[in-house]
Amino acid sequence: MRLKKIKLAGFKSFVDPTSIPFPGDMTAVVGPNGCGKSNVIDAVRWVLGESSAKNLRGDAMTDVIFNGSSARKPVGQCSVELVFDNSAGRIGGEYASYNELSVKRLVTRDAQSTYFLNGVKCRKRDVTDLFLGTGLGPRSYAIIEQGMISRLIESKPQELRVFIEEAAGISKYKERRRETENRIRHTQDNLDRLNDVRDELAQQLEKLQRQAAAATRYKSLRGNVRRLKGELTALRFLKNSEHIERLESQQANIKKQLDALTSKREGDEAGMLTYKTQQSELKSALEANQEALFTTATAITRIEQNTLHAQQRLSQISHELTELNQQKQLLISSKAEAETALEQSTLSLEALLPLQEVKEEALYQAKEQFEDAENELRVFNRSAREHEETYHRIKQEVQSCHSQVQSTMGMQLRTSQRISELNEELTQLGQSDLHTKLSVLDLKQEEAEEKVANAEDAYLQAKQALSENQQKLKEREQEWRHIREQCQTLSSSISALQTLQEDATNTNNEINPQLSMLWQYLAVPEALTKCTETVLRRWQQPYISDLSCPTKLLNQDNLPQDVPVFLQSEFTKKKAAGTLAAAISSKYVPEAFNDIYLYDTDAAALGARGELKTHQSALSMSGLWCGVDWISIPTTRQETDNDGVLKRAHKITGLQAQLSELENTESIINERMVVASDCVKDAEEHKVDCENVWQASKSVLSNVVNERSLITMQLAQDEARQAKLRSELDKHQAMLEKEETQLASLSERLAIAEAQILEHEVRVDDVQRERESVEQKVAALRASVEQLTQEKHELALKAQQLENHQKLYQEQVTRNNQQWHTYEKRIKNLQTEQRNLHAPKAEQDQELQKLLSKREALENEKQTLTAKQESVEALLADAEKGHQALAKEMQERQSDIDKLSVDIEGYRVRVTTLLEQLDEVKLSLKEVLETLPDNADETQWQQELDKNQAALSRLGAVNLAAVEEYEAQSQRKQHLDTQHEDLSEALETLQSAIRKIDKETRVRFSTTFEQVNRDLKTLFPKVFGGGSAYLALTDDDLLETGVTIMARPPGKKNSTIHLLSGGEKALTALSLVFAIFRLNPAPFCLLDEVDAPLDDANVGRFCNLVSEMSQTVQFIYITHNKIAMEMASHLTGVTMAEPGVSRMVAVDVDEAMAFAEA
Repeated sequence: MRLKKIKLAGFKSFVDPTSIPFPGDMTAVVGPNGCGKSNVIDAVRWVLGESSAKNLRGDAMTDVIFNGSSARKPVGQCSVELVFDNSAGRIGGEYASYNELSVKRLVTRDAQSTYFLNGVKCRKRDVTDLFLGTGLGPRSYAIIEQGMISRLIESKPQELRVFIEEAAGISKYKERRRETENRIRHTQDNLDRLNDVRDELAQQLEKLQRQAAAATRYKSLRGNVRRLKGELTALRFLKNSEHIERLESQQANIKKQLDALTSKREGDEAGMLTYKTQQSELKSALEANQEALFTTATAITRIEQNTLHAQQRLSQISHELTELNQQKQLLISSKAEAETALEQSTLSLEALLPLQEVKEEALYQAKEQFEDAENELRVFNRSAREHEETYHRIKQEVQSCHSQVQSTMGMQLRTSQRISELNEELTQLGQSDLHTKLSVLDLKQEEAEEKVANAEDAYLQAKQALSENQQKLKEREQEWRHIREQCQTLSSSISALQTLQEDATNTNNEINPQLSMLWQYLAVPEALTKCTETVLRRWQQPYISDLSCPTKLLNQDNLPQDVPVFLQSEFTKKKAAGTLAAAISSKYVPEAFNDIYLYDTDAAALGARGELKTHQSALSMSGLWCGVDWISIPTTRQETDNDGVLKRAHKITGLQAQLSELENTESIINERMVVASDCVKDAEEHKVDCENVWQASKSVLSNVVNERSLITMQLAQDEARQAKLRSELDKHQAMLEKEETQLASLSERLAIAEAQILEHEVRVDDVQRERESVEQKVAALRASVEQLTQEKHELALKAQQLENHQKLYQEQVTRNNQQWHTYEKRIKNLQTEQRNLHAPKAEQDQELQKLLSKREALENEKQTLTAKQESVEALLADAEKGHQALAKEMQERQSDIDKLSVDIEGYRVRVTTLLEQLDEVKLSLKEVLETLPDNADETQWQQELDKNQAALSRLGAVNLAAVEEYEAQSQRKQHLDTQHEDLSEALETLQSAIRKIDKETRVRFSTTFEQVNRDLKTLFPKVFGGGSAYLALTDDDLLETGVTIMARPPGKKNSTIHLLSGGEKALTALSLVFAIFRLNPAPFCLLDEVDAPLDDANVGRFCNLVSEMSQTVQFIYITHNKIAMEMASHLTGVTMAEPGVSRMVAVDVDEAMAFAEA
C-alpha cells in the first residue's frame, strides 16, 4: 500500500486545486521558510481524522480554509483527498478488492466536515476503522512533525505504550474491549435492577390476593346500591308526575276565566271607540273655529295698526317740515359769510406775489457764492487726504516693522526652545526599556500558549464526557419507554381479563353480599384448574358463607336458588390421600372434596369406578368425572386461556405480578435516569467550566499578544519618532539661522521709515491750517443760503395757505347752493304725502265694525263646542276606568297561569333529571316500574339505600383491579425470570469475550514489545556508532503497563533520557520509530524537518538508515539539508511566488541527472 498523490483545494495556502504526486519510495519536499511545506503534513493528518485545531497550527477547525491574501478573496470550503495504491491488498475487509483507494475530507465555513471513501459519503469512524492496525492515524508514529521527536522521546510511559500498541495492531482490540466493558456494565446494572424487582413482586402478590376478596364484596354492594337508586328514582318520578297533572288541571280552569274576561273587554273597547270618534269630530270643529277667530283677529289688528300708523306719520311729517324750514334759513346765512371770506382771500394772495420774486433772486446769488467756496474746500481736502494717507502708510509700515521684529524675536526664542525639547526627547528615547519588556512578554506568550493548549485538551475531554453521558441518558430513556410500553400492554390485558372475570362472578347482583364464591376461597394449583372447574360447574358455581349454622343462613335475605352454599365453619382440615382435597393447598376444604379421587387419565378414573362407594367419585385431570352409577364427560369445545374463573384468576395474578415487576423496573430506571440526568448536568457544568478556563486562557494569551504587539508597535514608533525628531531638529536649526537674517533686514527698514514719518508730520500741519480757514468761509455762506431758503419757503407756504382758503370758500358756496335745492325738493314731497294720508280713514272704520261683529259670533260658537267636548271626555274617562279594572283582573289571572307554568316546568325538569339519573346508571324506567312492588315507599327505599351505602363505605378504599393485577404480576414475574436467564447468559458471553481479548492483547503486546526492543538495540548502535538503548516496562500487568526508553550514547552514562542533547534525543527517537517500522511498517512515513537538530555526520547516518528502510516503507520528508535532498529519488518544490499562495514544482532526480549528463 503506497500513497500515490495528494489533491488539495482551498486548504491553507494551497488555494488553487493542486495535485502532489509521490511516484518514488523517497520524496523530498523542499522550499524556503514559510512557503507552505508543512501544510502538506497537516493535510494528511487532517484527512486521517485530526480533530484538534492546535495540532493543525490553528485556533479553530475552519482555520484550515484559505482565508484570503492581499490579491485574493477567502474561499468558502476546502478539501483534501489521499489516493492510495492498494494493489498489495494491505487494506482488508470490503475494500480489499480495490487496487486504488481514495479518502477525502471536505469542510465548509460553518464547520460542517464530511468524509468520503472512494467518493461515497461516510463517517469519521469508518475512516478511523479503515486504518486501525496499519500504523496510520492522525497521531500515529507514521507522521513525525516538527518538535514531535523531542515530545516522543519525553513521552509518559502510557503515551509511549500507544505507539507499541499501534505497531502490534491491538488498537482495534482496545476499542472492542471498551465497548464490551460498557455492555457488561449495562448488563450487570440490568441484573441488579431485575433482582430488586423480583423481590418486590413476592410482597405485591400476597397483598393483591387479600384485595381481590374485598373487591368482590364491593362489587356486590355496588350492584344493590345501583338497583335501589333506580327504584328510588322511579318512585320520585311517579310522585312528580302526579304533581304535574294536578297543576295542569288548575291551569285549565284559570284559562277559562281569562277567556270570559277577554270577551267582556272587547265589548268595552267598542263603546270607547264611539266616544273617541265623537271626541275627534268635536276637536276638528274647535280647530276650524279657532282658525276663523285667528283670521278675524288678524284683520282687526291690521286695520287698527294702519290707522295708528297714519296718525303717527302725519305727526312726523309736520315736525320734519318745521325742521327743514329752520335749516333753510341757516343755510342762507352760511352762504353769505362764505362769499365774503372768498373775496378777502383773493385780495391777500395778489399782494404776496411780488415779495416771492425778490426772495428768489437773493437766494440765487447766495447759492453761486456758496458753490465757489465749496469747490475751493474740496481742493484743500484732496491735498490734505493725500498727505494724511502718505503719513498713515509710513506710520503703518513702522508699526509693521516693529511687529515683525517682535514676532521674529519670539519665533527665534520658540525655535531655540523647540531645539532644546527635541534634544531632550531624543535622549529619553535612547534610554527606553522596551526591548527588555519585549523579552519578558515573549516568555509570557510561550507560557500562555501552553496553558491554552492544555485548557483546550481539557475542554475537548469534557465535551467527549458530556457526549458519553448524554448517550447513556438516551439509552436510559429508550429502556424506560420500552418498559412503559410493556406496562401499558399488561394493563390492557389485565383489564380485559378482569372484565371477563367480573362478568362471570356478577351474574346475579341481587345475591346476599355476605356470600362469596367458593372458587375465590380455594387455592387451586394451576394444573388442577380444569378438573376443579368441572366440579364447581357441576355444582353451578357454589357459594361459601362464614355463618356457623344453616339456621342462621336461612334467615338471610337474597339467598341463591338451586345453588349449593358451603358453610366455611364445616370445612375439614383432614385431607384424604389421592383426593381433590389433598391436591388443593388451602388449609381447610369442603368435606365433599375428600370423596372425589384424582386420577391422571380418563382410563384410570373409569377403571376405579368398581372400587368407589356410593358417595364417592373419580375425577381425571382432563375433567372426566364419574361415580358408581354415573359419568360426566367434559366439554369438547376448544378451551382458551380465558376459559374458567380459576384459570383466568391464575392468568390475572401472573400478569399483575409481571406488571408490578415492570413498574418496579420502571421506578429503578427512573432513578437511574435521574442519576444519568445529573451526570449530564455535571458534565455540562464541567464542560462550561473547562470552556471558561479555555476562554480565559485564550483571553490571557490574547492580552499578552496584544501587549507584545503594542510594545513592538511602540518600538517601531519610537524608532520612527527618533528619525522624525532628528529631521525636525535639522529643520529648526535652519529656521533659526533664517530668522536671524530676517531680523537684521527688518531693523534697517524700520530706521528709514521713522525718518520719513517726521518729514510728513510738518507738511500735514500746514495743510490743516489752510483748510480750516476755507471751512469757516464755507460755513458763513451755507448759513446765508439756508436763511434765504427758509424765508422763501415761508412765503410759499403762506401763498399756498391763501390758495387753499380760497378753494375751500368756493366749495362751501357751491355746497350751500346744492343743499338749498335739496331742502326745497324734500318739503314738496312731504306736503304731498300729508294730503294722501287724510283720504282713506272713513273706509277703514266701516270695515273694522264688520270684523268685530264676526268675531263675537265665532266666540259664541266656540263656547258651545267646548261644552260638548267636555261631556264626551267625561263619558270616555268612565269607560277607560272600567277597562283598566278589567285589564288588571286579566293580568292577575295571567300571572296565576304563569306561576302554575313555572311550577309545572319545575316538576318537568325534576322528571327529566330523574330520567337522566336512570340513564346514567343504564336502567330503563319501564323495566324498573315493572319490577317495582306496589307497596313501595320512598322513605323505606331511602333507608335501604342508606344502609347499603353505609356498608359500602365501611369497606373503605377497595382496589377493584386487584384480581387483574394479581394475574398481571404473576405473568410479569414469569417474564422477569426469563429476562434474568437471558441476561445471565449474555453476561457470561461478554465476560468470555473480555478474557479472549485480554489474552490476545497480552500475547500481541508481549511479542511486539520484544521485537521492537530487539530492533532498537540493533538500530541504536548503528545510528550512534556505538552505545546502547532498550525499552523497559513499568508494571508486570501487560494490559496496563507503561513503556520507558533507556539510552546511553557511546562514552556516556546518563541516568535519565532527559539529560541527552537535542540531537541525541532526535537520533534516539528516530531509532525507536524505525524499530517500530521494522516490525509493522506503515504504508508511508511523513517526516517534517526531523534532521534539523543533526550535524552533517548524523544526517548522513540518518539518510543511510532511511535509504535502507525505503525498501519496505515509502518516505515523504520535508528538509532544508542538502545531504537529505541528495538522498531523494524525487524532489517536490513548494514555492510562494504570489504572496499567501503555495504552488508545487516536481522534479525526477534521475531524469534530471540524465538530462544534465546528456
